[in-house]
Amino acid sequence: MEYIRRGMKFRRIKPDNSVETAQVLSVVLDGLSIPHVRYEINLERPNNIAALRDGPRILALSAFTKTYQERVPN
Repeated sequence: MEYIRRGMKFRRIKPDNSVETAQVLSVVLDGLSIPHVRYEINLERPNNIAALRDGPRILALSAFTKTYQERVPN
């Protein structure tokens, strides 16, 4: 939880070459003390279709770090 903080951005490149950037809104513990990341995404597609924003979403911290491995400088 120390590593991922509010405001940080992470991204992944999907198989269709679209770029999904996740911005962390918060990191919280659930009722079982499992850390979760609350975030929103911005999806940019290679064919220049308008970017899509979605969220907030939530993933367990372990799933989030497996999904979004590349940190984007703010």
